[in-house]
Amino acid sequence: MQALDASKDCHCNSTAAANRVRVLHYFAFPGGGIGRYVHELLSRMTNQPGVEIELACIPSYHYRQSAEYPLWPGLREISHHVPWRRRLRFAINLVVNPLRAIRHARRTGAQIIHLSTIPHVTFALWSRALRRSGLKLVATAHDIRRSHGLIWHSYEVEQLKRLYRSCEAIFVHSEYQRQDLVDFAGVPADRVVVVPHGPYYHGPPTASKEELRRRYGIPLDKQVALFFGDIRPDKNLDLLLRAMVPYKDRLFLLVAGRIKGANPHPLEYYHRIAAENGILDAVRFEIRFIPDDEVADLFTVADWVALPYGRSFTSQSGVLNVAVAYRRPVLASGCGTFCETVSAYKVGIIVPPDDVAELTAGIRTMIVHYEQPWDFDGYSKGMSWGQNAARSAQTYATVLSPWGDICEQVSHAK
Repeated sequence: MQALDASKDCHCNSTAAANRVRVLHYFAFPGGGIGRYVHELLSRMTNQPGVEIELACIPSYHYRQSAEYPLWPGLREISHHVPWRRRLRFAINLVVNPLRAIRHARRTGAQIIHLSTIPHVTFALWSRALRRSGLKLVATAHDIRRSHGLIWHSYEVEQLKRLYRSCEAIFVHSEYQRQDLVDFAGVPADRVVVVPHGPYYHGPPTASKEELRRRYGIPLDKQVALFFGDIRPDKNLDLLLRAMVPYKDRLFLLVAGRIKGANPHPLEYYHRIAAENGILDAVRFEIRFIPDDEVADLFTVADWVALPYGRSFTSQSGVLNVAVAYRRPVLASGCGTFCETVSAYKVGIIVPPDDVAELTAGIRTMIVHYEQPWDFDGYSKGMSWGQNAARSAQTYATVLSPWGDICEQVSHAK
């Protein structure tokens, strides 16, 4: 009887192993907002039953040392301190790294490649290898469209659409993005899966709000708004500076992050706007890379967070999710995803995008109401990383459903 039981257990274990979904997650940059998203998601995926997931990354991946999930740093490095070499590496690896990932997936028995960075520019050069491999393609579309091309924009847009249509499933962060993807690429709606984007907690601050304000040279008797993250033209810092002018005696703006993006405005541009509007004494610019261990201090300093982004910004925001983690309300533009998530959970105020007068009115409302009860707990529960991981696992199982009854198992486990 014992031998029979042992044989039965062995058979069950081998069957369970055979039914496990094996995924190679692809991320070909060192870090940034998407890097943090990948790290948070994969940290939760290790607890999902029936799923084995490994990250294919470059050697300089920021979370390599702290990762508790399997990773393979076998993608070619794209980073380099010399700009022209960095650009050359980036261009070459748009071809090399997808091919490396496909080969590694086949060697390790993965069934799915999940793209978190999307090398659509070279899709025509590696898509044949993907088809021959028999691997299923899944992607997370953090940004549905591309407003700028690397070489030939119209061609790159067509390749992006082809890549989307080749996916068995595509993850987005809002219903707005789902519809935008369907409209843009003609993807069947049932292949687009809305997953939440969970809060980003960076640990406790190093001091009290008062002590931190003294450390940063910020007045103790003013409300403080924080503009945080990459400073790109489409994020409308210039509009925010103009909008805060009527409240310069009551409001102080802390700007923290690096200037980035296509055709960015230099720091002098923002300084000039502040000087022309008489608000230089009401603004502090911390224009630099902000390490993870300083994030908690910056959000603790602030009373609320400004997200005055332009209408072209349609992705979910990591800054919003840090603000929620530190229980700071947001003043956000009513662009697609913001309007949907901020309004649904009442964690801030929405104003029409790209309008200085509307932004000024929003600042006035926030100054009066920033201490009201906000639904941070509801947001954290409804947009949790646990739900993100569970929906991802269920989608993987659905993609492979002809291979067995995995979808039902994962659904029950959820």
